[in-house]
Amino acid sequence: MGCGHISSPLALRRCPDLSSTYMRMWLESQAALKELLAQELPSQPPRPEKDQRLFFHMLATLFLRYTQILRCLETCYDQMVHPQKRRVLQHMLDGVMGRVLELKNEMVETEFSEYHYMDDVLQDLKLTPVDMEVPIPRYFVNQRAKALKERQQVLSEILARVEPSMPSGPSRPAMLRDEAVQLVQMAERMRQGRLRSKFMWEIRRDEERERRARDSGARELDREQAAICIQKVWKGCLQRRCTKLERQREMAFIGMAPDPKALGLSAAMLRAQLGEEFRHLRQADYEAEYQQALVSIREGLYEVEGPDMREEMKEQLRQWFIECHDLTGRFPEFPDEEIGGSSILFAEKTPEQEEDEGLKLALSKFLPVISESFIQYQTIWGNWDESDNFEQRYEPELIKAQKRKEVEKELRLQVDELMREELQRLKLAVDREEGKSRKEKKSSKKGKKGGKKEKDLTPDRTLDSLYEELVLQGILKQAQRVHLADYTGDFCYLGTTLRMAGLEPTPSVMDIRQNIALYAILRLGSPTLHEMAPLVKSVLLAGPAGTGKKMLVHAVCTETGANLFDLSPDNLVGKYPGKAGLSMLMHVVFKVARLMQPSVIWIGNAEKIFYKKVPKEEKQADPKRLKRDLPKALKLLKPEDRVLLIGTSDKPYAADVKTLCKAYERILLLPRPDYASRYVTWQRLIKKHGGTITAALDVSALAKLSDGYSQGHMARAVQMALTERRLLQMPKKPLRAGEFLQLLAKADPIYSEEEKTLEDWYMKTPLGKKRLKAAQERADRMEGKEKDKKGKKGKK
Repeated sequence: MGCGHISSPLALRRCPDLSSTYMRMWLESQAALKELLAQELPSQPPRPEKDQRLFFHMLATLFLRYTQILRCLETCYDQMVHPQKRRVLQHMLDGVMGRVLELKNEMVETEFSEYHYMDDVLQDLKLTPVDMEVPIPRYFVNQRAKALKERQQVLSEILARVEPSMPSGPSRPAMLRDEAVQLVQMAERMRQGRLRSKFMWEIRRDEERERRARDSGARELDREQAAICIQKVWKGCLQRRCTKLERQREMAFIGMAPDPKALGLSAAMLRAQLGEEFRHLRQADYEAEYQQALVSIREGLYEVEGPDMREEMKEQLRQWFIECHDLTGRFPEFPDEEIGGSSILFAEKTPEQEEDEGLKLALSKFLPVISESFIQYQTIWGNWDESDNFEQRYEPELIKAQKRKEVEKELRLQVDELMREELQRLKLAVDREEGKSRKEKKSSKKGKKGGKKEKDLTPDRTLDSLYEELVLQGILKQAQRVHLADYTGDFCYLGTTLRMAGLEPTPSVMDIRQNIALYAILRLGSPTLHEMAPLVKSVLLAGPAGTGKKMLVHAVCTETGANLFDLSPDNLVGKYPGKAGLSMLMHVVFKVARLMQPSVIWIGNAEKIFYKKVPKEEKQADPKRLKRDLPKALKLLKPEDRVLLIGTSDKPYAADVKTLCKAYERILLLPRPDYASRYVTWQRLIKKHGGTITAALDVSALAKLSDGYSQGHMARAVQMALTERRLLQMPKKPLRAGEFLQLLAKADPIYSEEEKTLEDWYMKTPLGKKRLKAAQERADRMEGKEKDKKGKKGKK
């Protein structure tokens, strides 16, 4: 789905950076951004909207339009090879991502819900549910690929040294000799039985052949009857095969079965993949050339233009000395280096527009970023003729303009030092002539006291030693390579309809995936977003067991290249004992997390830290030891610290709601998957484990009958069913739904009572209370209107 505008052929010829598809996408994004900026930065402030539904409709429309632009910009940035354009485009990409996060925050405050349903807006904009999904920029990991690879090697080396000395799991008791003999005898009897069975089958087969030969000898068919018999069998077989193929084509046409032709990659898709990989290689080569040019051009400017710049600055300052002496009768005070030195004397000051501060939409921190990037790109590249730069290498003139400012700044520092001394000599000479001695007043500035700073308990330890200590203690772990897209599910198509009817729809897997991308991945992946967007330090994932909470934690680490610290109560048993040990643990974890950001601090069974009452069997483990230190450590995190606390819990109602909600700013409730999500998940799991979906496997019935089971139950059933032996039997014995249902029936499903308990608990959280209060106020208003209507009718 494009952004709604058509690109011009002139622009395509002017910029050969991208193929026509990507260039058209880039031009459409610019046009859509221009339209949105005109809408969000109007000349007159918009009137406040009183209707909550209309206001949310406006927010949802903006959210979806910015999401569309974000999808286009992310694709263009990933495929653009020009190093200077990529820098401007990344600035614009971060601005659009930030605006999406701001709109998400406003939607939460408007609806008092973490999940939003905008299928009506999708229909108005003629978009599909896939178009509303926020993309994850690939540059989060690609730009740090080398550093991530080195870190992975260090972690693997430490784990390789540790694993041989550590027990891999609970040791099995040694098998007794009699048990081993019985096991061998049983296997041998089974082998002999199989051989005897095969031998008897061959005897019966030979006897049957002899009997048929005798019967055919007694009544031989003539040549014509034999041909008719063969034709009948062959035509029946051929017709059945054609009918089967026709039915497969029909089912694929109406979308009820996968298209066999679409299972493999087409030639066009392979060419597109090769083209993308080739552009990535060109990006790396051009970036290396650009970095070398930055150094060489700067050195050239310093040698060629540097002497002239230096002399010009000196003349300007001498002229300033003379003018001030002529006007005031004395020489001026030279500006201190702390406030910019002589650069403040010649800086061009631009007036600020104070009247725009009162505008409602000016509260956004990212709209100025988007506008600045848009204007910068249009100013530089709008009319730039690149017909002679088909390979899209760097532009030397732009580098010269950029580096000339840096050289000028460096030379100005040198000139300021020389001119301060010259000014001092002039003052002394004048003072001697006038017989006066003046004392210079030195401005002493006292540093402002900042907020509370964490005391460094490990000043003499290196980062590598702290990193290794956490790995050896099992605190810093290797994240599983799982992508957010692997958390498969479908869209809730009736969300808006249910909410209009006063019913709260069950969040879909796609809604959960969207929130994880907005609250965790985008913020951790981009330093700019984390500093400027509404700050989110912690997220709690609550839901029944097996709904994919841990998988989402690993997905966040994979998509952002973040470190994974495990502070689960079960993982801390026996580690860093005592109060001093606990202080050291929190200090080391958060210190390493900040220095090696982005980082994810995961707490499994998060309810244990804030237990209402600790069970007797867990008192010795002391699960509440982090209750006081964890909130204190979170308060010390600053916007520039890309560290996120993610808690997972399947029994959050066992914790004290007040203290739990203080530690976790955002709480996401994960329900069991609905029918559409189960259908997609069954397909993904079966294909992932090597299975093939044929007409014999009714995935729709499998999804219907597995209602009440989580993704974890489904994954275990598929893993147990698709053994190596079963995969070898698949060509002759296709998979059937009963094989998975038999294994699924052995697990305990998610009961409605458990879901009801989780929903009731969520309504006790701050956001749940606000939603209940808003619903009550809405009901009271409706009741008041009904009474007014009845009163008017009574008067008539």
